[in-house]
Amino acid sequence: MTSSAQQMDREQGEMQPVLVTGATGRIGRGVIAELLAAGVPVRALTRTPAAAGLPANVEVVAGDFTKPESLDPALRGVGSVFLLWTAPPVTAEAVVERLASHTRRVVFLSSPHQTPHPFFQQPNPMARLHAEIERLITAAGLESTFIRPGMFNSNAQYWWAPTIRDGGVIRWPYGAAETAPVDERDLAAVAARTLFEEGHSGGDYVLTGPESLSQAEQVGVIGDVLGRQIPFEELA
Repeated sequence: MTSSAQQMDREQGEMQPVLVTGATGRIGRGVIAELLAAGVPVRALTRTPAAAGLPANVEVVAGDFTKPESLDPALRGVGSVFLLWTAPPVTAEAVVERLASHTRRVVFLSSPHQTPHPFFQQPNPMARLHAEIERLITAAGLESTFIRPGMFNSNAQYWWAPTIRDGGVIRWPYGAAETAPVDERDLAAVAARTLFEEGHSGGDYVLTGPESLSQAEQVGVIGDVLGRQIPFEELA
C-alpha cells in the first residue's frame, strides 16, 4: 500500500464519501473497486439498491436521474461525485443544480468531442449531450474534471463477438479507420485517482489505449488470439 493510501486509511473516518453514479455498470464498478483499494469511502447510486451486488463496505443508495429530487439523500455529505450520465437529457440541468447545491467537485465521464479527429467530429447526439452537461457543470461553478475516453475495448464484444462465435464473416464499414481502444479498467483507474488526488480540478483528460489500429486490424488481433483467421469484408 502506498503512503498516500495509508494516510487515507487513517483519515477515512473524517473523509467525506465519493458518490459514484452508474455504479452497477462496467465502469462504475471499476471506479468503486479502485476507490475502495485506495481507502476512500464510497456511496453508490442505483435505481434498484437490492439488486446492486456491490461489496458490503459500499453504501448503496437509491436515486434516479429522471427524478432529480430523488438525488438529495444520496448527495448529502459527499465530497465529490463521479458523474456517468445514464438518462435522457431532459433532466440534466436539474441534476447538475442538485449536484452544485450539495458538493463542490464533479468528475464527469464525457467523450472526446473536442478532439480534431474525423472519427470524433461526426454528428453525434451523445457528444452534443456531453458538451451540454459540461457547459452546465461549468456554469454551476463546480470544480470539475472531464474524462474523455475514446473507443472502448468492450465494443468488440457487442459489435463482432456473435459473428465470430458463429464462424461468420465480419462485414463492417470503414475498415481502414483507426482508433486506439481503451480498457475500461484503465479508465476506471484514472477516474478514481482524479476523485481522491489533489491537483485535478480543471483537468481535461483524453484517454486512449496504447496503440492505434484500424478496425480490420482489430479483428485480426482477435483472430490471432483465437488462433484462426477471421474474414473481414468492408461494407460500402
